[in-house]
Amino acid sequence: MKKTLLFASLISFAVFSCGEKSTSKETHAEAHASSDATTAKAMAVKSSKSTTAIIEGYLAVKDALVADDQATASIKSVALVSDLKAYDIASSQANDPEELERLQVEATGFAEKLAAGDIAAQRESFQSLSVTMKEFLKIAGVDRTLYHQYCPMYKGNKGGMWLSANENIKNPLFGSSMLTCGRVEETLALN
Repeated sequence: MKKTLLFASLISFAVFSCGEKSTSKETHAEAHASSDATTAKAMAVKSSKSTTAIIEGYLAVKDALVADDQATASIKSVALVSDLKAYDIASSQANDPEELERLQVEATGFAEKLAAGDIAAQRESFQSLSVTMKEFLKIAGVDRTLYHQYCPMYKGNKGGMWLSANENIKNPLFGSSMLTCGRVEETLALN
């Protein structure tokens, strides 16, 4: 009788333990799951061709980090610095030129940090640049729809964001090690 009770207890423990593991795996998989832009918030942003070079420079840096290419990210960030410095706030007709100038200076600083350091440091600077770029572009305007994407696993599960011209997830914060980890949080759509 004692052997039967012990055996039944062990079987029950194994069944419940396996059930918990699958739940844990499901939660982990959900954290990595990509979602499309249909569930994301949409934000209307004014149309502006004056930010084209900045957006293209930013996306070139993003693509280099997605490809785990530290050298190209460094080269592209130098070009992005130049594009940010060349942006003419006076002709932008922005609602808040003082804030736009502050964000321009901040974005330039993060882009300058991208030019040096290893790829981990570049990714950290890129995440900070991305937060600033989103705010900059909300004021300055965009020439295309951009997707604010978010990876919940970045920086020890604190999360990190970036902008993309495509709703498909290609994670620059992890590159090939977690290429599709993330989801679309918001769409910056042309007004």
